[in-house]
Amino acid sequence: MQTDRRILLHLVALGRISPAEAERLLTVWNQGREDLWALSGAVLIACLALIRLPELLPRLAPIAHSLWAGNPNFLRHALSLFTHLLGGLV
Repeated sequence: MQTDRRILLHLVALGRISPAEAERLLTVWNQGREDLWALSGAVLIACLALIRLPELLPRLAPIAHSLWAGNPNFLRHALSLFTHLLGGLV
């Protein structure tokens, strides 16, 4: 998102687009991302509905424990990846 804003600010500074056009582009850009997040969430919920979570979670616990025990920075790396995927918003 920050890169998108920088590009638009650069275009405004060059005089190629007006500030009103830049604002309109940001609004459309953000709405497209919100639609993508909503679609991704719906697909995730549909996939989770197909999985039998009570059967799956006990099987995932040893994997999560081994990842956590094998790498003390696991949580930091996981959060770093998550914030990178969100575009640094968190």
